[in-house]
Amino acid sequence: MTISLKPELQKLVEQKVRAGLFPSADALVNSAVEQVVATDDLQPGEMERLLAAGARDALQGRFVDEDEAFAKLKARSDAARRRS
Repeated sequence: MTISLKPELQKLVEQKVRAGLFPSADALVNSAVEQVVATDDLQPGEMERLLAAGARDALQGRFVDEDEAFAKLKARSDAARRRS
């Protein structure tokens, strides 16, 4: 498989490899993909819907306490993992 990265992402990958954080660009990309797959609790398009709802709420001055928001997200993620 061959992939193409945006120039700014390619530069970031090169910097991480040069800094010794990953042995190669392949290792970094593999790690990133594994992390995305392991933490992918949302259905396709769900993130976009959630972001749009959040933007609407913010424009209307409706905000949520950060601790409460993170607790809800963690509970939702935990529940999704138990269902898997």
